[in-house]
Amino acid sequence: MIKCFITVFILSFSSTILAQDFSKAELDSMYNLFTYMKGVNISENFEQQLEEHPEMLKCGMGLVTSLKQNLNSYSLEQQNVLSKILDRPTNLPNTSVSLNGFFRVHFTTAGNNAIGYDINLLLAALDSVYNFEINYLGYPAPPSDGSAGDDDKYDIYIQNLGGLYGYTQFENKVADSRWTSYMVIDNDFVGYYSTGINGARVTVAHEFHHGIQSGSFAPQNFNSPYRNDDIFFYELTSTSMEEFVFDNVNDYYSYMHTYFQHPERAMPLHDGYNLAIWDIYLQKNFGFEILKNQWERIPTTPAIKAIALSIDNEGSTFGNELNKFGIWCYFTNTRAISGRYFEEAINYPLLTPTAAVNFSSSFQTYNMSLNPTANYFLKINLPAPDGEFNNIITNSDWQKTIDDYTQLLNFSFTIYADTASGEKIISENYSVSFSRDNQNFWNNAGILNNIVVYGDSNFNVPDIEEETFAYPTPFRKSSANNIYIVFQSDKLRGEEVDLNIYSAGLELQFANKKFIDYTYSKNSKKYCKIMLDKSDIDFSTGVYIYIIKSGDNIYKGKLVIFND
Repeated sequence: MIKCFITVFILSFSSTILAQDFSKAELDSMYNLFTYMKGVNISENFEQQLEEHPEMLKCGMGLVTSLKQNLNSYSLEQQNVLSKILDRPTNLPNTSVSLNGFFRVHFTTAGNNAIGYDINLLLAALDSVYNFEINYLGYPAPPSDGSAGDDDKYDIYIQNLGGLYGYTQFENKVADSRWTSYMVIDNDFVGYYSTGINGARVTVAHEFHHGIQSGSFAPQNFNSPYRNDDIFFYELTSTSMEEFVFDNVNDYYSYMHTYFQHPERAMPLHDGYNLAIWDIYLQKNFGFEILKNQWERIPTTPAIKAIALSIDNEGSTFGNELNKFGIWCYFTNTRAISGRYFEEAINYPLLTPTAAVNFSSSFQTYNMSLNPTANYFLKINLPAPDGEFNNIITNSDWQKTIDDYTQLLNFSFTIYADTASGEKIISENYSVSFSRDNQNFWNNAGILNNIVVYGDSNFNVPDIEEETFAYPTPFRKSSANNIYIVFQSDKLRGEEVDLNIYSAGLELQFANKKFIDYTYSKNSKKYCKIMLDKSDIDFSTGVYIYIIKSGDNIYKGKLVIFND
């Protein structure tokens, strides 16, 4: 189904095309598509294309904005048709106001546009959206449209949209960064990924945030409610809002597979609907405030730079977080680990490697390229029984993305069948090196047989979603003196815990008591840290399992040790 139409769509458009740059063929395609959605024309060709490419279409915000901006480029006959269907609907005789008094819903109970779900459930959903996005998250409400739509309330019009979930239509610029708007949503969502009232719920959560976005954060000194190159950001935020407000609906599942198939593409080359998980990742690691901080920068700052600056503001870097995001995206579906990474990871698709190669020599160099602000997933099949090595190469150069996000940045990756030749040791048999022209804005992480063996993102205080975490990982005796284990507990500094460490074959290697030498709180949880020095872990290279007993609680995890 069509969920939100933007300037990237299945016919020929790219989000880099400015309003005045559309060709006649592209303008005609937009005209034909919108008139099809509005039921003015019937096209089996459009119906087939839209069924084949639902991931490209999620809301009509970009389409209606482009049509309005280019109205004078159409023939008089086309202008006549468009003027009527771009105006506010007038054939909806019934209205209802939500309990909080902010929304007015316009609908009918008869004919082609008849509402197919309970109006009271929709009104309740609208109040939930307002309470979460305005009252809880603290975004400013969209500006009033005066008396348009009967009064000054925010208007929602329910129509049969021919497969389109809905769209936000911007009307008037009332201040430098403020535009008024209203919302149009489908009347029944029959045959959609999320049907009936659930389709309506996620649509109003999605579209209302569009109203917020250009209602207060439109680009300054710009006669448009958004920058065309930022459209992906508008859509990824609105799609993530669906999940934040209505966690049990999960409509975003139907679009995310296109990101998992092409993570090597720059962020603006994605439609945004498939990147809702990026905001989910940021929220899990930093809270909701980082997302709001990005929007507060949008009036004067392109979206990709706003993302980077908001992460800098949290004491991290865009590269570190994009690389860790890549690790989170790796551990999904059959690789999902309960209690770690994405909460709903088991329902997500598996990543498609950007490249998959076989290694069977003393060394091999692979020359590759990716867009800026993207992750490259290189899968290397090692000789049996050594398994599989996955490498995540990240480029986070937001300035190159602003300049030209279609450009390709070159790098090379070399794997050696020894531990002496490479820069990083990944096991007792292999080492690797990573080379790139510009040393800035690159990050690299390695996953051997589903165990993260190294990453550029080292933590002073680890970002953990699970109950326990060891760092640095891997532990290299040549470069580190201590290894730390963090676990979730209310115990205090100076108290003792029992620590046992076992080999992969479950042979006991270490058993002793350890004092807690540090405690801290994060995300309303309390954590303790214990330290092991080199004498505690005088083990051979390998993967080890640790078990901590703290009162009645048991914590366990893995250590990776290299004797390089």
